[in-house]
Amino acid sequence: MTDSELGRVLLTHRGVQWIIGTKEDPYALLLRAADDDPHLLGELIRERGPLYRSSAEAWVTGRHEVAVQALGDPRLSVRHPDADASAADDGEGEQREPMPWEVPALREILPFDEMFLTAGRADCERVRELLEPLLGAKALERWRPVVERDQRQALADAGAQFDLRVDVADRFAAEVVRELLGVPEEDRDRFAALCRGAAPALDAMLCSPHLRTAHELITSVEGMRSLLTDLIARRRQTPGDDLVSALLAATHEDEVRSVCMLLALVGPELSSTLFCGSVAALLENPGVWRSLCDDPAGAPAVVEETLRHAPPVRLVALYAVEDLELAGTAVPAGGQVVVAVEAAGRDPEAHTEPSVFDPARKRDGEPLVFSAGLPVSLLAPLVRLQAECALRVLAAEAPGVRRTGPVLRRLRSGVTGAVLELPLAR
Repeated sequence: MTDSELGRVLLTHRGVQWIIGTKEDPYALLLRAADDDPHLLGELIRERGPLYRSSAEAWVTGRHEVAVQALGDPRLSVRHPDADASAADDGEGEQREPMPWEVPALREILPFDEMFLTAGRADCERVRELLEPLLGAKALERWRPVVERDQRQALADAGAQFDLRVDVADRFAAEVVRELLGVPEEDRDRFAALCRGAAPALDAMLCSPHLRTAHELITSVEGMRSLLTDLIARRRQTPGDDLVSALLAATHEDEVRSVCMLLALVGPELSSTLFCGSVAALLENPGVWRSLCDDPAGAPAVVEETLRHAPPVRLVALYAVEDLELAGTAVPAGGQVVVAVEAAGRDPEAHTEPSVFDPARKRDGEPLVFSAGLPVSLLAPLVRLQAECALRVLAAEAPGVRRTGPVLRRLRSGVTGAVLELPLAR
């Protein structure tokens, strides 16, 4: 696809999302990711009913009960049922030229497949079994000292005044994954740059990015694929004590590359966003922050509350692989069902005082954002470990930290609501 073709498709998607937003459709407004209050839009989504038909051509829910049903339904998958068919297939196996007015979906023009972000439920389950002995919560405990060391180093290098996202979170999150994969020290800067370039990937799955952002995403995926291909080749010849070597001993090379792409290009973004979201919430609730400083062992509870209150993935798009009924509504095969995860996490039918950030609240089950069957759920143990360690270190090393400016969010970040800047001083 040429620059002009890619730009035309992205601009068309953006224009459609903007126009639909003028109809006061709350989901369309979330996609537009402009100046609207996302929490208010979540309330409006819940008010539309258990499952409402958005003008953005999706069935949308912000109800916790329906969200649990949708995320656990094997008939709904992040992988579109036509994903493996040619875009120019007429449905009967015949190839044809696409019509000039046909606009490909974002999933068809951006490299989400290479990042394992559009993997189906069966593939996710297979990879989960593969990763459990290597990246499960118990297996990662041996990495805790390394994770805390990297966070301390990033925080020490940041100085007295720093931006939490750029100077600490992004650097720390990428460095942990680099060491885990066994990427050589001489490739540290390149690896970190590729992680930064791919950061908007989750948002781009639903919110059309700028052409410049799309270019950087595509380039970063290509660069990481090349870096990992070289690393895999070296580890085949000379195995080491790293994740790539362990994966090569357990499965085939293509799957190793796919899993490592997910870890390298999505893992740091999730960890950094979760950590920054936790800190932003803590500094808005000084009593909770003081409690964490007094007892850093409370970090896991803070992380779990952030996963409910401000999850690093706030919208999950699923596709019906067959005709089905959800919340009394018929959804045809190929239909899109969007779970507004943050809105569901703030559903008053499921949580008392849902807008209050309360790490002490009782929680049952896995957070919606890490529901089984979602590719991002494969990263849950690592993301949790990184966020918990980062909070412990911050509370211990900088208990007097304070904000020196507003929290800025990334443009067009309707999916992640990612913090772009969080200026702090100790």
